[in-house]
Amino acid sequence: MGTSYQYSESKAVDAIKNAIPSSLKSDMLAESRGMFAELFENNEVFPKHYIASTIDGVGTKSIIAELMESYGTIGIDCVAVNANDIATLGAVNPFLFMDCLLCQSQIMEKKLTGEIVKGMSKGLEQCNASNILKNSIRINFGKGETAAVDELLSSPKKGYGFEAFGSMIGFIEKKKFNRQKIKPGQKIIALRSSGPHSNGYTDLRHSLLKGDFEPRQEFRKNYKGRFSLDGKFDGSTIGKILLEPTRIYIETMAKISKDFDVIGFNNTGYGLKNLNRSKENVEFRIDAPLKPQPIFELMQKESGFSDEQMYSTFNMGMGFFVVCDGKNTDDILDIAKDADVVGEVRKSNKTITVLEKNNKKIVFEGY
Repeated sequence: MGTSYQYSESKAVDAIKNAIPSSLKSDMLAESRGMFAELFENNEVFPKHYIASTIDGVGTKSIIAELMESYGTIGIDCVAVNANDIATLGAVNPFLFMDCLLCQSQIMEKKLTGEIVKGMSKGLEQCNASNILKNSIRINFGKGETAAVDELLSSPKKGYGFEAFGSMIGFIEKKKFNRQKIKPGQKIIALRSSGPHSNGYTDLRHSLLKGDFEPRQEFRKNYKGRFSLDGKFDGSTIGKILLEPTRIYIETMAKISKDFDVIGFNNTGYGLKNLNRSKENVEFRIDAPLKPQPIFELMQKESGFSDEQMYSTFNMGMGFFVVCDGKNTDDILDIAKDADVVGEVRKSNKTITVLEKNNKKIVFEGY
């Protein structure tokens, strides 16, 4: 999602916030406001737990699935965008996932809904933390909705447009909910992503692809790239790399949080600005970022995006951040495997993130 899209989304979110009366958020835990997952409390129904909720969709990554005629992984993405938000809570048990598929006629006629939902099931198989946390709260596939909306959707391939949304509900024990404040001296660990995950796909398509597949002139004019989806790149093809499913961090975070007090950040849309969702006046200094996958390097070369644009649009190889005490970093890295320390928390009079790269300091403010 590029800068103009981010600005429009910010305006839309502000309008939504103003439309919800405070009485409809009366049971929400104040600490979860503005974070990745909202927490709610009801001492009568679940006295020992908070209930956590997330909702998200795969966005325009679905266009790549349509064009590639490959629907088996996009459902994993739909689960992942929710699971990784809920994983920021740490020792959380996902309990319920609900999906909504808005489809044009051919998606339904050719039973491609089944392929999409099979992917969701594969994603949910990566979301069981009950064995790790030693309890009986397991993930369940809840009620779904499928709707035919040919007149509402449009697509490069007539009849094949779809959007996949999901919502995840989970439980976290009150005693395991980490109210620890982020403080100077803590270390920032980045868990490697599998690629672009599900973010920035409008920019990726328009900057990398020729758009020769796009019959709609109002959209085709946006394509400035020189590649086809079957173009060879990095031992694969552009299309296959762009369709790589989002990595899911639920089990890794459960293993880490079982023994250590940590705070998680999903590096989703808005990139490094996600760290600024913290409510503490601190500086997140990223001075040793993970090396981005080649697809990001290609994107920057083709688009002419600055480092600031790249790191505020894409995950740049860092799919998830864990903030922890320095004494625990080695143990956490042993658990996380494909991860490394990328920076530290410093003193500041406001919440900012600073990236040191190519002998420059790039400051990210706000979210």
